[in-house]
Amino acid sequence: MHQLFSLNIRFAFSAIFMAGLGAAGIAQAADPIPVAHRGMLRHAPENTLPAFAACLDLGMGFELDIRTTKDGHLIVIHDDDIERTTNGPSHSIRDMTLDEIRQLDAGSWFDSAYAGVQVPTLEETLALVKARKLSPTVVALNVKQLTREGEAKLVALVEKYGLLDVSFAFDQDAETSRRFKALNPKFRIGQNVGRKTLDARIQENFLDVFLVTFAPTPEEVSRLHGHQKQVLFNFAGPGDTRRDPPVWKRVQEARIDGMLTDYPLECRAVWRGEKD
Repeated sequence: MHQLFSLNIRFAFSAIFMAGLGAAGIAQAADPIPVAHRGMLRHAPENTLPAFAACLDLGMGFELDIRTTKDGHLIVIHDDDIERTTNGPSHSIRDMTLDEIRQLDAGSWFDSAYAGVQVPTLEETLALVKARKLSPTVVALNVKQLTREGEAKLVALVEKYGLLDVSFAFDQDAETSRRFKALNPKFRIGQNVGRKTLDARIQENFLDVFLVTFAPTPEEVSRLHGHQKQVLFNFAGPGDTRRDPPVWKRVQEARIDGMLTDYPLECRAVWRGEKD
């Protein structure tokens, strides 16, 4: 716990410093929001509270992955198998209780400084957002595996923490999306949308958030905004093809609302015009 506290203090000071830069006019309010893929995954263990706290303290959004345990709890983890991101042997989340998952170390695989970090519950994560959100943010809820009961829990938790305006669910099938809307019409639905299906999705008028999988033009973004849609560019993933400052600048100039990325710090530096 003391390691997590120290990490959070460091990021809090960074946030204060960056807020000062913004006041001096370096950061423009119109800039898109970087939405960090699985949290600050290159600087902290993915899908953990330290990775999310860093995003919030730095004024960023984040994407997370939701799964359901054997006993019906919603937890935040990408893989169905615990082996890659914990110290546990190969085992499916669906066959484990929350108590069993709580015994796992989800930080040491990344760095010994994160020893003892646990797989978080969705409620812990949303509570963190409510408590630490310093500025506009985006919380992208990637639905990996939910039961019907889990769907209702997800909507209820977003309501409980007052995050309907900043969060949305995506990657679920159309039937699940309709059930979310039936539970609460204000619960926002996102979906990955390619350029070829853009017109059809606009005419459908069901999605609240367009996760465009192409670098949109200013005209395309303006059109979506005219239909009251949030526009995020899904550019998540590692490698040189996703670490592309010219593309980052182009979508900034198109006035997107945010961008999913594995490189949120570098991207925001480009958007602010900062030099190496």
